[in-house]
Amino acid sequence: MRIVIDTNAAVSGLLWDGAPNQILRWVREGLIEIIACDKTLSELKRVIQYGRFESRISMLETSPAEIFAYFMNLVLYVSTPEVIPQEIIEDPFDNLFLALAVENQAHFIISGDRPILGLKAYMGIEIVTPSEGCRVIDILLDE
Repeated sequence: MRIVIDTNAAVSGLLWDGAPNQILRWVREGLIEIIACDKTLSELKRVIQYGRFESRISMLETSPAEIFAYFMNLVLYVSTPEVIPQEIIEDPFDNLFLALAVENQAHFIISGDRPILGLKAYMGIEIVTPSEGCRVIDILLDE
């Protein structure tokens, strides 16, 4: 099962327990795949270096570089889509996640951002919160 996970959900999963972290555990166990490209990885690398995460990263006794390397080892790396839709006006970067999902036949998109969640689905691909994603993945893994 392939999924696309946005930066918000990825950072949450990398730094805290909860639904996004459970998704990353399933990826580590080889039960699902996360699709990522240069641009989404660059965004994650930039975001995990924000000062607001510094104390949490320090508490985990790691570094932004180690967190990024860990995530790089989890993802299925694909080419950046050439055609990016213009569906999300509030945060145009989120359109990249839509393109990644469509181009790589993702089962769904997991997001913590309201603009992308507001779509509910794109080109037949469901867009869900990390909690909803955990429920769906758990059901699909039990089948």
